[in-house]
Amino acid sequence: MKAAKCSEMIYIIGGGPAGRMAALRLAGAGKKVTLLERKAIGGTCIHDGCMLVCGLNDVARSINTISFLKNSGVIDGNASVRFPDVIQKLEGVQRKLEIILERETKAAGVVIEYQAAAEIRNGKLFVNGEPREAENIIIATGAGIHVPEIPGNALLGTYTAKTLRTMPALPKKLAIIGGGISAAEFAYIYAAFGCEVTLFCRSVLLPILPEKMMKAVHRDLANVAILCGKVEEILGKDHVEGVRIDGKDLPFDAVIFATGMKAETSLFTGMEKNPDGSIKVNEQMETSIPGIYAAGDVTGSPYFTPVARLQGFAAADSILGHPRTVDMSHIPFTIVLGLDYTICPTKKGEEGVTFSSPNIAGPESFWHVADGSVGSMHLTVSKDDGQILGFATAAPSTSIVGTYLGYLVRKGVTVHEFSPMLEVHPTPDGMYSMIRLADDALNKQ
Repeated sequence: MKAAKCSEMIYIIGGGPAGRMAALRLAGAGKKVTLLERKAIGGTCIHDGCMLVCGLNDVARSINTISFLKNSGVIDGNASVRFPDVIQKLEGVQRKLEIILERETKAAGVVIEYQAAAEIRNGKLFVNGEPREAENIIIATGAGIHVPEIPGNALLGTYTAKTLRTMPALPKKLAIIGGGISAAEFAYIYAAFGCEVTLFCRSVLLPILPEKMMKAVHRDLANVAILCGKVEEILGKDHVEGVRIDGKDLPFDAVIFATGMKAETSLFTGMEKNPDGSIKVNEQMETSIPGIYAAGDVTGSPYFTPVARLQGFAAADSILGHPRTVDMSHIPFTIVLGLDYTICPTKKGEEGVTFSSPNIAGPESFWHVADGSVGSMHLTVSKDDGQILGFATAAPSTSIVGTYLGYLVRKGVTVHEFSPMLEVHPTPDGMYSMIRLADDALNKQ
């Protein structure tokens, strides 16, 4: 950006995880930083993604837990959802999170401009149509919901994660289109809320999960009908009335599209883009225009908040003159249903021995020992040196364990090094015992 050197201001477009982390890093280094946000700080994570699912899933799990304990004969009573109140309270919590993030960001010295429609035309920044001079720019505008080109996809009664909160009441019969993480999570939630839910996936449900975990997934989704095939049309004149799949018409009151994400980059021209339209960056998160960087979902998959945060830090570090790369191998992730399903896949081509076992009793899983629904754990290690290559575990709160165990995988730690650990007790996740089992088995060999 040769013409941009006359300004000392660094502009960051987008106040989600990537943009905010970059802003904090740069401001902490003494740089002048302005964060340009079109709507509200927090990005997809706070408003239409992680926190939305967390809020709804907490309610869904509570309903299912009460039902399970009643059927187990230890409590009386039933629970049902007050859906309009859930949405109202959920939005109140989201607003509080916005306030916290805004306060933290401003306290770091970052200037936030709201209602800022930013675009880049061939390397030049414009905000609300007016040009701005910048020392550097970071694009962190995230991604939108991909809605497939299906007739009727805009009918009243169709929703995405961005519009779910406008649903006036719970539908009696709900169709969810998609076979990935979000689709499964919404299916679990709305089935717990009392909807008659059908999940439409094109081929396989949750192909990213190990086959050994699918039995537990289907248990969590026992009240969800799962159909595989191609949805051809959303039926209805003014409002959703049904879904056509493989030539067959099925009645529904509402449809949720959970069909993946797509980077929104039409406002940024003059820079190289990937085939899917996302912005192409090098290892230092710099675009094809020198001095302009991009981070987070706008650079394409995987669309995970932790990856966006690391990329935001990396873009900022490049501007500060100490570039580093983001390790995209061994990215752990969690699917939140009745259990947490936390996975850190092995690298392509890595081979090892996998140890598997049911999970253990602990908080939130004790009463499930009776019916065997405590989840499972799977640990893959190298036969040669015991290096932890990957893992998959299902139990309450495994995302907490997965965070730290995933770091061990990325650092190449072995089960021999990790086996002397002292675990916190009680816990519903027994991966520590699996590591000791693997250590003992390899030592005997």
